[in-house]
Amino acid sequence: MYRLKKGQEAFELVDGPMAGRKFVPGRSYEEIPAQEKRRFEKISKPAAARKQAPATKPEIAGKEDK
Repeated sequence: MYRLKKGQEAFELVDGPMAGRKFVPGRSYEEIPAQEKRRFEKISKPAAARKQAPATKPEIAGKEDK
């Protein structure tokens, strides 16, 4: 994951394979344009994205708690 470094302004690519994509401060991106790599810093994935939801017990039809 990547995000723009502090002090970098938002920009939009006008040509190449990522044309039309806009990059803004404060957002994280999985892909960045190679020609603009110096404007980004590598970050770790947010904890919520790394963590999977806890498993839940499947309900058994017809079973009642006593």
